[in-house]
Amino acid sequence: MKKLVVFPNDPILAYYRKGEIKPRYFNSGNFFDEVHIISLCDQEVEVEKVQEIAGQAILKIYAIGGFSLRKPWGFLKFRQSALKLVTVIKPDVIRAYNPQLMGYLAAFCGRRLGIPSVLSLHNDYDELRKFQQGASVKKWLWRLTGDRFFNSYSLSKITKVICVSNFLTSYAKKYGAKDIEVIYNKVYSSQFYTKRNYNQKKTKPRILSVGRLAPQKNQESLIKAVLNLDVELHLIGDGINYNKLKLLAENLGIKEKVKFIKSVPHKEIQNYYWEADIFAMSSSCEGFCIPVLEAMASGLPVVVNNKEPLPEVLGDSGIVVEDNPQAFAKAFKELSSNSQLRRELGDKAHKRALDIDGEIMERKEMELYRDLVAQCK
Repeated sequence: MKKLVVFPNDPILAYYRKGEIKPRYFNSGNFFDEVHIISLCDQEVEVEKVQEIAGQAILKIYAIGGFSLRKPWGFLKFRQSALKLVTVIKPDVIRAYNPQLMGYLAAFCGRRLGIPSVLSLHNDYDELRKFQQGASVKKWLWRLTGDRFFNSYSLSKITKVICVSNFLTSYAKKYGAKDIEVIYNKVYSSQFYTKRNYNQKKTKPRILSVGRLAPQKNQESLIKAVLNLDVELHLIGDGINYNKLKLLAENLGIKEKVKFIKSVPHKEIQNYYWEADIFAMSSSCEGFCIPVLEAMASGLPVVVNNKEPLPEVLGDSGIVVEDNPQAFAKAFKELSSNSQLRRELGDKAHKRALDIDGEIMERKEMELYRDLVAQCK
């Protein structure tokens, strides 16, 4: 009976409300018989609503309350509560999904109990911190000190670090990671691929971009890029820049060209890729960028800016441009008028997506777990 304890990046209720519950997300290859999620919140979602994230395993979710910056002196008691729970569960592996508080807890519990721990690194947090605006003095001090402490402890003490791109390995090493493996985020081509008609005549080609409307995602560049083009731009996502971006489109006189879609459940997102003609991403800070790979899997021609790891994910299967609206506009114009180029890039993108398909990444993750469990026997 193999057991996994998970310290997730966010409460599972948040994933559920955003429609981001993905099959076997916490149990690659159905390797574990039980998955125990320890969530840092006061209330969680009912297990039956999210069972698929654990695949065929028995799923249990524990809401143990959150750690508040208002009461930092309660941290030791909070840490002890997590340790007691892990002690009772007696897992074979502990998994965390960020190198901050969750990674710290995974590494701490693992070292105390002699259990192998795994941390997946999804962002360069030093880079991401530059885009976190409007913080109070207390939060700013936390990011400067507490954040870095947790990063250093978790990455240096964890048994195994999974980086979701080669780009992130330098960040992991900077904070002391010793055993690193690169496993890309899982995107399954079987969900996204469709036989696409690249010659279909449309009144206006549709450009799609998917991602949170946050400063680092830089959707402003895409909105400005379509100013003088006869196209549609669909932006899927929500965030603090929602009103700002809507106002930008209105001020540029192109609000009829730009459609905002706040949220789409994961099980339906492929429909939006299928209806698009071009995919674009102009982000200034990414650890991987799942939507780029989803677009590639659907056979869309993809345009990204030259900020890693976007070119790493895309390989040689799309168009990489300078990070400015003029460069994106030039690429959009060329693709809109050239169906043969759309076909060639779409085919290359799909082939690249198959080479790094979610099934392959899932097997790599399962083998990593198998090796860790075998080493402890």
